[in-house]
Amino acid sequence: MARAGAEIRGEVLVTLARLRLAEPEQLRALLLDHQEGTDYVRRALRNLAAEKPPLVGRVQRAQQSYWFCTTAGLAEAAASGLLPAFNGSAGGRTTGRKAAAKTGLREHGLALVDTALAFHRSGAADAGDWQLEAAHPTPAGPLIPDAVVLLATGAFAFVELDRGTMSYARVLAKLDRYAAYRTAPPSGRGNAARAPRSHWQEHYAGPYLEQDFPRLLVVFAPASRRAAPPTREAEFLARAAGRQPVRHRRLVVATTTTARLAAHGPTAAVWRVAGAVEGGWSLDRLPAPQ
Repeated sequence: MARAGAEIRGEVLVTLARLRLAEPEQLRALLLDHQEGTDYVRRALRNLAAEKPPLVGRVQRAQQSYWFCTTAGLAEAAASGLLPAFNGSAGGRTTGRKAAAKTGLREHGLALVDTALAFHRSGAADAGDWQLEAAHPTPAGPLIPDAVVLLATGAFAFVELDRGTMSYARVLAKLDRYAAYRTAPPSGRGNAARAPRSHWQEHYAGPYLEQDFPRLLVVFAPASRRAAPPTREAEFLARAAGRQPVRHRRLVVATTTTARLAAHGPTAAVWRVAGAVEGGWSLDRLPAPQ
């Protein structure tokens, strides 16, 4: 058991650095899905916590433990070269201590890990191909998605997780910021071989712009004293359909719930598209932006 814990030490550390915080069971499902128990993961976590200085920390609540990288752990994970930097920077690298300690932030973070896990299990995206809260420049100010994911198809997607803690007005305003990001003017001068490219073209499209603007995936998760996810999803879709970028399909917004993701996976027909009459879209059949 000690040997197995040592073997996955680096994977546990880098996974926590990527996803900010996680429970041992989530780490087991991501890294050792063939194992029935969390003994190996817990041994690796204890080994990392015993380093001097400690590389991981833990918050204990109601017999549940929530683990995160310390500053020293983030530095070691970054030195491994295994952390994604999709938009040219590491972005969003925080220890996760605050998120683990505060109930609302913790539940948001754990639901985001569950979302990454659903993609991982279905083969839609590897657990290593997620980047959290990296800032993207727009004329209206920075856009900070909850996550950016590189899908197995080679396309990127933005991910927002909604637990009902933001008003619809704020959520819809963020849609406008996504639209502003898409239409932001090119930066730089380009060269003789290539015209200037905007930030999203530079980081999320291939060299010949063969990739569309990334779809926006909005996942609705349960939260106490909030409307049920399907109720919030339906209200959001009704409001989002009236936004000009969505109405003219400049921005493709697809929604689902954590329950549908857990039951069927993102490659199944679990997505609804803002502005589309029919539901039941699969991830690989979402409409393209125009």
